[in-house]
Amino acid sequence: MSSGRPRSPLASLVAALALAAGLAACSQTPPKGDVHRYTVRGEVSALPRAGQPGSELLIHHETVPDFVDSSGKQVVMSSMTMPFPLAKGVSLAGISRGDKVEMTFEVSWHGAPPLQLTAIHKLPPDTQLDFH
Repeated sequence: MSSGRPRSPLASLVAALALAAGLAACSQTPPKGDVHRYTVRGEVSALPRAGQPGSELLIHHETVPDFVDSSGKQVVMSSMTMPFPLAKGVSLAGISRGDKVEMTFEVSWHGAPPLQLTAIHKLPPDTQLDFH
């Protein structure tokens, strides 16, 4: 449930990781090397700030119905705004705040970083997104 106030990127990431950690406590962690890829649509909330280490792409994404948590269990990741570190070689050329995008991200619970955006492309401005 949202209070109407924007959640900071760090708070969003902490909430997502806390959820994953809580679910992990109930079962076994998947084997090392498991990488899960998801393609989802969303809207760019903020771009990384040049010259600011740790600044990440912030995207409000649609629901990810087949997300696999750190315990290996398939769960629904609700629509939320969260930060995405960029994988090497991913360009944000032509992407602006407010753009609707389709992105692919990878999650490797044993990786560093555990989450990274591996591809992104702009969608037509009239694309209807579902944040419910």
